[in-house]
Amino acid sequence: MLLPHLKESAYLKNSEIKKIKFYMKIRLALLLILFAPIFSVSAQEIFSLHQCVEYALNSHRSIKVADNDVQVAYARKKEGQSAYMPQINGLVQWDYNIQLQESALPDEFIQLGQALGQSFPNTVAFGNHFSTIMGLQLDQFLYNKSYIDGIKAIKPSYELAELKKVKTEEDVIYNTVAAYYQILLVNEQEKLLLINETRLNKILPIVELQYNKGVVKQIDVDKVKINLNNIKAQKEILNTNKKLSLDNLKYNMGMPLDTDISIDTTYSKEIEQDYTFSDTANVKNKIELRILRKNLQLQTVLHKRTGSSYYPILSFYAKYAGQTLGNKFAESFKQWSPIAAIGLKLQVPIFDGLRTASALKQSTLNINTLKENIEMTKNGLDFQLKNASTKYSNAIATIDINKTNMELAKQVLDVVTTQYQKGIITYTEWLASQSSYQEAEANYIHSFVDLLNAKLEIDKANGSLDKYK
Repeated sequence: MLLPHLKESAYLKNSEIKKIKFYMKIRLALLLILFAPIFSVSAQEIFSLHQCVEYALNSHRSIKVADNDVQVAYARKKEGQSAYMPQINGLVQWDYNIQLQESALPDEFIQLGQALGQSFPNTVAFGNHFSTIMGLQLDQFLYNKSYIDGIKAIKPSYELAELKKVKTEEDVIYNTVAAYYQILLVNEQEKLLLINETRLNKILPIVELQYNKGVVKQIDVDKVKINLNNIKAQKEILNTNKKLSLDNLKYNMGMPLDTDISIDTTYSKEIEQDYTFSDTANVKNKIELRILRKNLQLQTVLHKRTGSSYYPILSFYAKYAGQTLGNKFAESFKQWSPIAAIGLKLQVPIFDGLRTASALKQSTLNINTLKENIEMTKNGLDFQLKNASTKYSNAIATIDINKTNMELAKQVLDVVTTQYQKGIITYTEWLASQSSYQEAEANYIHSFVDLLNAKLEIDKANGSLDKYK
């Protein structure tokens, strides 16, 4: 009798265990549902500057368009080469000679007819009313200078498309980094607002206590509250600017605007004193000049190709076909006879109405314009590099000045705050010191972001944007 009870007890325990497991699963599911937003926020990806740049290079549509242009140039390369390959075409020709051409008979035929007592007409129509030809024809240029020069233009055209893709990548990098730095500036402004808000929240109870004791007037309390309200309003504006700056970054990255991302706002505040590039040697290799020089090379080849219209064209052809003749429609598709021919054809240009001369003049002017643009661009890049280097040097000097001002303003504020708490000075005097310190803080933060932007301008002018990859 004991064994059945043991079995029943074991069964009950197993059923209870199953119930407990079932309830645990339900609780776990509820927890996952309740805390899913928290998990999603914590799982939100944080993008560093390098990650933003890499994402932009992989996702921005302008780069995809530039890559398509490179592929088009490569396909055009094969198209240009095919012009000098043998061309084979099918040939189908059906003719209905409504009025046959008449030819005059020689006098010997007429005299022979008269001698035989026959009368021959002076003219006789030769040929058939219907004829059909079906076959193949091969054409091959043996010498066509225009096509030869066209093949020479294929390589610079392809290389030009590749250079334009590099230029597009540099533009994407620059715009992404600049947008990223704008977020850093907004983030620093937000930090300053929070610090100032905390400072005013600490001073408000002191002012209210002084008012209750009759030390200060109601207007002093109101001034603190007004400043706190101003900070709240500035925070609202800053939140809007922060969203706009983040959307601007996502746009320059080629990221959908509804994507939820966070930005790593930490950055190095180390100053590179020797970060100057007054030497403009690297400007010669700038992508803008490389594109113009490659375009000049292409236009020079195309100029030669235009002048090639003055040269003769020698070609070879071979034709094999079947032909039928008849004076009735049905006969033009019966009794096929083969025909075959090979030959050479020389085409010598004599006068084209001055078309080639006009095209050559336009091409020469385009080449001269490109040369002028190259010199102007070089001078502009030299100026851009020197200007960026000067801005960077000025930004370093400005940081030192703003740092000194901020430290002095902080010392003054600490002393004034102590004096204010002791009732030695008025709230207006304390507020002036606090505003001076706040302005010094803001200038110091702005100078760091200005330094980053100046460094970015140097890298752009020096052709060193690849370091941000």
